[in-house]
Parts: sequence; structure tokens; C-alpha cells
Amino acid sequence: MMTTPGVPEGASVAVVALLLLLLLRDFLPLSKHWGDSVQTSLNMGILPLLFSFGAVILYKLVALF
Repeated sequence: MMTTPGVPEGASVAVVALLLLLLLRDFLPLSKHWGDSVQTSLNMGILPLLFSFGAVILYKLVALF
């Protein structure tokens, strides 16, 4: 069984999740439930997705040239 290298099918889901977490990070400080633990939890989700997003963009740029 052969698999072709490339961007996985779930990359679009990861981008949507990243955008959702970034929006939550912008809007949650206005809430009374905002605290250091909420900010830390959001950062723990955002950073890996941000690295994945950068890798997808890098792969797409390399594939163009």
C-alpha cells in the first residue's frame, strides 16, 4: 500500500480550529470567566496548531516552485 506525500486531509480542520481558538482568545477576556488558566489552556491549543499551519503553508510554497 502506497501513500503519497503531501498535506493531509485534516489540514483544513486544523486551520478552522486555529481560527476558532484565536477568536476565542480575542473575545474571552471580555467575559467574567477569563483567568490565567483559560489563557494558558488556549495557548496550549494554539501553539501546536500554529506550527502545523506554518508547515502547511511552507509545504504549499515549496510545491509551487
